Amino acid sequence: MNSATETLRTVAAEVSHLADMSDRLQALISSALLADTTTNAGHLKEFQAIDLLVQRLHGVAIFISALAETTHPDWRVDAAAAAANIPLSDLARRLSGAAPTERAREDEPLSDGDLELFG
Repeated sequence: MNSATETLRTVAAEVSHLADMSDRLQALISSALLADTTTNAGHLKEFQAIDLLVQRLHGVAIFISALAETTHPDWRVDAAAAAANIPLSDLARRLSGAAPTERAREDEPLSDGDLELFG
């Protein structure tokens, strides 16, 4: 069983990381849209949806962090059971509160797998 506070902090950090990733993708897409002369109103509407996604992810991370600070130190949750069905093993390991593996140290960016563009 894990501390509810630590589990919520971990989830908040994960959501914050997703928000940061989304923000970087938004910047990349923005550059592509500016370079694309065929950009239309539909593209711009979807781009605004990405901006809203980033804002909402940051908001959820702030909310979860605030919840973490209000939980009683004795509260426990079974984070391992909750993470058991997550298909991304690195994500499941982080959310379950397991110690980082040799490959996934805290000073490395969070990763859920390798990207292979060419076989």
